[in-house]
Amino acid sequence: MENDNDMIKKELRTRAVAKEIQNNPSYSVSVLARQFNVSEMTIRRDIKYIEENNLLDLFQPSVVREGAGVSCAGYEFYREAEKMADEKLRIARYAVSLIKPNDVLMMDTGTTVDLVASFLPMDLPLTVICYNYNVLSHLYDRDNIRLMLAGGYYHRISESFESSENVSFLQNVRATKMFVSTSGVEKLGLTCTSQYEVITKQTAIHSSLKRILLADSSKFGVIKSGFFADLKDMDLIITDEGLSQDWQNYIQEMNIALKIV
Repeated sequence: MENDNDMIKKELRTRAVAKEIQNNPSYSVSVLARQFNVSEMTIRRDIKYIEENNLLDLFQPSVVREGAGVSCAGYEFYREAEKMADEKLRIARYAVSLIKPNDVLMMDTGTTVDLVASFLPMDLPLTVICYNYNVLSHLYDRDNIRLMLAGGYYHRISESFESSENVSFLQNVRATKMFVSTSGVEKLGLTCTSQYEVITKQTAIHSSLKRILLADSSKFGVIKSGFFADLKDMDLIITDEGLSQDWQNYIQEMNIALKIV
């Protein structure tokens, strides 16, 4: 039986968790558990309570958030972060291990790339170019990071910015590495769910020296409506052990570096 103090602590924690999710829709259950010093089971119960009581609306009353029952083209950013969560964590951690001092990083929009942003080391001087709110929210106060934001119209469903000025900005910068996100990987190419993302992603890819695709195995064999790149445009693919042997063989035949984590 919970006493009054326990109930108050629970209420304060769930509201704090709701605020954290609102600020960072690509949350990870394991990260939240560490942050609030509770078990992952407790965080999952908190999330269920938050959804059932529409607590996210308290922090953004003019917008019904994803997770309150609204989706767009089947893509819900913070729910997407829950899928293949362990695999995404391994992919993100390996991606971070590739980063060198003074790298200029182009950070695409996506839940695995968001994890990379949250794991960026505190002791390396870096430049980060992004066009998404969630990456910005991780890095805006980091002294070791020179942050460059391509702004424009804010799409809440994907946490990204889009505009013609955004594209012009990306055309005139260069990155040593880009961490690329995708909703689908097929032999026909890489695809995303929303057409407005296409030109931004294409421009960012063309402005980056090395293109690193971060895609868990559930993305392979999937096609979405927005084509933004050929598979051969990628220099390295980082994925998980669920990738089929057929796909592994195909990637090797394409002479694309593959890392399975």
